[in-house]
Amino acid sequence: MEACVLRYQSDTAHPQDIVPIYFVHSMERPFCQVPSCWCHTDQGKAAALLGDVQSGAMILHNGADFTDERTV
Repeated sequence: MEACVLRYQSDTAHPQDIVPIYFVHSMERPFCQVPSCWCHTDQGKAAALLGDVQSGAMILHNGADFTDERTV
């Protein structure tokens, strides 16, 4: 299974860092029982991110700011 990433084209000659995309089913049950499901790709990293969201250390709006090219 390939990881999904968002690539950003810029006016510079140097490629930009890639932003990982984590697939989850819901905040309550992010991972399913199907081993081949996309939700299991980088599950540890996704779980850590969801933990930050659930604890209040990060809010989903921060992610929206990041995708709008604003710093968080």
